Amino acid sequence: MIVIRPYEKPALSLAPATEAEARAQELYILLNTILGECPMYRDFGISRDYIHMPVNAARTALTLAITEAIRKYFPDMRLVNVRFEKSNVGEGFITPVLEVSENG
Repeated sequence: MIVIRPYEKPALSLAPATEAEARAQELYILLNTILGECPMYRDFGISRDYIHMPVNAARTALTLAITEAIRKYFPDMRLVNVRFEKSNVGEGFITPVLEVSENG
């Protein structure tokens, strides 16, 4: 099981020590890429359409965007859970925490 906090940047490496570290890096990059910002690969990333939504609607939209992106780019991974931690940044700031596992 891999736990990803998209807003906490891991130590990125060109030669991760383990397969789990490599997968965590890949997921981090996917989840922090805004849809349309990657040249020549405009459908890579997560839509930010949820930004101006009420918090409950934003959580639902973000969960759906994450689920679809993981299914599309990591078909061998399974999103087990998405939960939202309370943020110390301020009210209305949502912080997702993902639990992902290998299909199999």
